[in-house]
Amino acid sequence: MTSSQTTAGEGLRVVGPVPMPFPQQRTGYAATAYGGSEPSPDEPTWLILRPDGRATAFAGKVEYGQGIRTGLAIEVADELRLPIDAVGVVLGDTNLVPWDMGTFGSQSTRNVGLQLRKAAATARAALLELAADRLDLPSAELEAREGRVVSLSDPQRSISYAELLAGRSLERRIADDVALLEPAKFTVMGAEHRRIDALARVTGAAVYSQDVQVDGMLFAAMARPPSYGAKLIDADARAAEQMPGVVGVFRDGGILAVLAESDEAAELGLRVLRTQWDERRDHIGRFDIPKHLLETAEEPVTIQERGSLDEGFALADHVLEATYYVPYVSNMAMEPRAAVAEWSGESLTVWAGSQRPFGIRTELAQHFGIPEDRVHVISTEIGGGFGGKSVYRPAMEAAVLAKLSGRPVRVAWSRAEEIAWATFRPAAVIEVRSGFKGDGRLVAWSFEAVHAAKARPLIGQRGSDTPYDVANVHVTVAAGDGPLPAGSFRSLGGAVNHFAREVHMDEIAAALEIDPVELRLRNLSHRRLRRVLEATATRFGWTEKQTGAGIAIGSDVGSYAATAVQLDVQGAEAKVSRVTVGIDCGLTVNPDGARNQAEGSIVMGLGTALYEEAEVEGGRLLNPGYTRYRVPRINNVPAIEVLLLGEPEVPSTGAGEPGIVPLAAAVSNAVFARTGKRVRELPIQRHLR
Repeated sequence: MTSSQTTAGEGLRVVGPVPMPFPQQRTGYAATAYGGSEPSPDEPTWLILRPDGRATAFAGKVEYGQGIRTGLAIEVADELRLPIDAVGVVLGDTNLVPWDMGTFGSQSTRNVGLQLRKAAATARAALLELAADRLDLPSAELEAREGRVVSLSDPQRSISYAELLAGRSLERRIADDVALLEPAKFTVMGAEHRRIDALARVTGAAVYSQDVQVDGMLFAAMARPPSYGAKLIDADARAAEQMPGVVGVFRDGGILAVLAESDEAAELGLRVLRTQWDERRDHIGRFDIPKHLLETAEEPVTIQERGSLDEGFALADHVLEATYYVPYVSNMAMEPRAAVAEWSGESLTVWAGSQRPFGIRTELAQHFGIPEDRVHVISTEIGGGFGGKSVYRPAMEAAVLAKLSGRPVRVAWSRAEEIAWATFRPAAVIEVRSGFKGDGRLVAWSFEAVHAAKARPLIGQRGSDTPYDVANVHVTVAAGDGPLPAGSFRSLGGAVNHFAREVHMDEIAAALEIDPVELRLRNLSHRRLRRVLEATATRFGWTEKQTGAGIAIGSDVGSYAATAVQLDVQGAEAKVSRVTVGIDCGLTVNPDGARNQAEGSIVMGLGTALYEEAEVEGGRLLNPGYTRYRVPRINNVPAIEVLLLGEPEVPSTGAGEPGIVPLAAAVSNAVFARTGKRVRELPIQRHLR
């Protein structure tokens, strides 16, 4: 532990290393998604406790609706023994916060939250030391309580944090072995709290990327290709440059834009910009994707292997084979992305609603050949990300155009641009072959998946392994070509792989006329998965041969989930009326936030299960808007009950993604229970017509 003088009267600063949840050496998908960004060797500031008794926490994570600003404040408040309204949180500003790989994979509470707890506990230990001198008592006879250090034997002897820090500037380094609070002593964690940013969001004070404006800013209208893969041959800007308000037409490589003094002027200029493109002719259409995937699959990766499939199938009384298909889907975030870039000499500032501001900083620095410390990325509030705002093209577009024009530039994507030119959860074909005994015990399991993610094969690997007790297993995931750009999505390929596995388990149960819950329990020794399945089934009121009910289990980001749904099918419309989901994500820091995350996962999962598909033909997206791309609306949202089943002694894991992974399978299984029709292809609604 060290102490040093910094700014006079600053208070207590806690510094420390950056936790690395993923390998530092990254290639392939990770290198593309994370931008090759690396942490600085300097240890950043995690926490400042000021002489007024207020604390500020710093994190490289960003807020896109998941509630981490509140969750991190809760953790710091409890460890520092402060009320939550005495804690502020600074997020996603590369000049202020610790380096971070990005906000994805449900790592915020699991890793950064833990580091902030350690920072707050380190500060608490320092306060006890300071108070021991002032109160002339051993530290062991003191405790922190409500912003004060109090004598355990005489509560009248106490001193406030403000008094201890008045006029002082101290620094401490996070102690890895610092004692964290035991769950029994929590007063803030685990309790219900209103979001600390709720007022800003409902009053419009929260600043999103679309809201950012700076003095002298130009507005860009981007010329997009008419189809995927088209290359720009020529552009005639003469008419566009004569339009009122248009400053000029600028081109740099694949970037072509009209810059103007207003959005309206830029759009009018774009309408008269004449462009010539070289379009591909070998496009794959939506109905050709499954066959094309199988034909282009290469380099299958073995995810799980034990025993011998030949021996397993030889032991089987029954063998079942089935093929499952999932189409491309869009992230469909509420907020289309935008960015503003401003140059000051050789220094660049970019405002962007990106999930990985440090990755954007690295990419910009590399592109322009300048040191990273000359690039300042400020991540605004984000109106939904779901992984899709990790790759963030407007930041580069705005920075390039600002450099060319000599003025700040705003690039704001339209809804159609947001859908068509972002990334998609890749389509997948999955072939499952299972062998089982007459009592339902699995003896062989073959799972061969091909995801349209050749550039990012790790997407398809997540969630492909089976949690069931089967001695002979072989799980492989290959990558194939597809017509749309693949990118991150909530759970990556986890929800896709779970759909195939959990529908197949239901098919085994139906073939043997065994209750689907019982079949799973007969093949499942995993304690936490058994517990969430049993608790969910009980709460749902599951009974054998229940009409219109389906169930499935799943795991993701270290958490475990089970989902039961009740639905009715009326003509060509499936109406889900009730969902019960049980989630074990370990210690639940913020129950309200965890429930919100689970509810959001359910609604998002209903969309991808029932309605959603990116319809692509001739290299063009046919449904780049809410009029044709159907998502759940308020009248489609069922009653949702969330059971938080984590044990407080178990470290926190993710809450934002496990809820989605079993959902599509549970819905498909419920459709079978209602209609007797087995749906192995998403979206389900299309097969009810």
